[in-house]
Amino acid sequence: MIVDLAAEASIETIETDVAIIGSGPAGISLASTLKRDCCVIESGGLALDIRNHWRFHSVNVGDQTNVDSLRVRGVGGASLRWTGRCIPLDPYDFEDRPWISDTSWPINYEDLVPWFKRAEDLMELQSADILERFPAKDLESAVASDGRWRPCVWRFADDAENGMFRFGERMAPAFKSETRHLFYHAHCAQILADAGQVRGLLLVTESGRRVTVKARHVVIAAGCVESARLLLDTHRTNPSLLGAVEPWLGRGFNQHLRVDAGRVHVSPAWRRPLQKQATIFRRKGVTLAERGFAIDPDFARRERIGNASLNLRFERQEGPSVSDFWARVRGRVLDEPAAFSNPHVSLEIDTEQTVTKDSRIELADELDPLGKPRARVRWTISETDCRTAYVAAKAFGGFAHSQGIGTLDLALGLKPISVAPDARRDSNHQLGGTRMSETAATGVVNRDLRVHGVPNLSVVGGSVFSTGGHANPTQAIVALALRLAKRLDAEG
Repeated sequence: MIVDLAAEASIETIETDVAIIGSGPAGISLASTLKRDCCVIESGGLALDIRNHWRFHSVNVGDQTNVDSLRVRGVGGASLRWTGRCIPLDPYDFEDRPWISDTSWPINYEDLVPWFKRAEDLMELQSADILERFPAKDLESAVASDGRWRPCVWRFADDAENGMFRFGERMAPAFKSETRHLFYHAHCAQILADAGQVRGLLLVTESGRRVTVKARHVVIAAGCVESARLLLDTHRTNPSLLGAVEPWLGRGFNQHLRVDAGRVHVSPAWRRPLQKQATIFRRKGVTLAERGFAIDPDFARRERIGNASLNLRFERQEGPSVSDFWARVRGRVLDEPAAFSNPHVSLEIDTEQTVTKDSRIELADELDPLGKPRARVRWTISETDCRTAYVAAKAFGGFAHSQGIGTLDLALGLKPISVAPDARRDSNHQLGGTRMSETAATGVVNRDLRVHGVPNLSVVGGSVFSTGGHANPTQAIVALALRLAKRLDAEG
């Protein structure tokens, strides 16, 4: 059942096995899979709720970033602004890499492999069979002979009938079950706890009406900033409950450092092959797949840098061109990438950030409309982060030159120990703040996503990532949610 809590004045108490805060990809995937009685709590409405979005804005005191870009209030959460781009994490992300983090994931890559597949099925990711029409033999040969890069493929949750996968719309049928409820226009004002366990939630509607949720288990799935803020506020009012995880609570906040690394001047012989092999592939308006590059783990280990992926963006040059016109027509008719005669080619890099306590989410002095402290976000970019971007860009430039692909004009703002604001953009891939760890000394949740020291409180979402890798995080977020569903069902 899907209920507008603000419109149901008769509801004073909700009783459930599992209460889930947040209806984004993590929360709604978890709820749609659980066999136990559960309810999802959403602050926004059925669609993107801009008014609510801005009423609960955060305060940015760190490096320049749009902190609230993903704090989307509305059923479906961040998926309301999602491009559908998916790829699993890499085995390299789970290795011990002291230059990225003092501690790594407490689980192995193999632990998540079956869940990546289940997430892929749940999100109905498009098949990448279109790549068979446009093989990358030239590119793969060049990459293999260089050794610093490897081909990389992203898939998309997009289809002709329903468009981009929006979790709220696509999973609404799951809430026809009598054991699943979704309450929207319901603000979580407090996590209720005593004797070292959570007991439920206190909800508040916009009119000020209070509703109590009694739950055997609470899961926070509200996105990095909001999940950390809820826990920090709980710690503020009930220090004994979360005292064990205080050292890392809200800390380790990171995202992918997205860098506009420069312009690639492609040699004439490679202009057409590159546009056919390393680009975004669509069919009848549906985005199917994208082929780019990922850094080779052996090269990354030698250089002591983070993970990174690289994509080329092709744009038609200014001015009329008959060949470019026909390239567009041919692309639309035959569902193939347009190959422009002399395209403007830019290099975009997503790099992994180091995990540091200095980059963190805190509570601000300013209060939100519910009288709760706003989130204050202090995002920091380290020298290692900048070096990863710089080394990756230089490596691609060297690869392109040695293979005769072309030359790279490196962006002026990209330096070995710094990246200027005009050379970077928000990736909208926020991670950390409640990281997964072996012990409370190095994180907030354990390998099963249970908050250290609190047996019936869990967190799921990008906030639990121990390290960030380069991958768009949604597939891993959904995989972790499905894995958590199995654990909660087993506990009964």
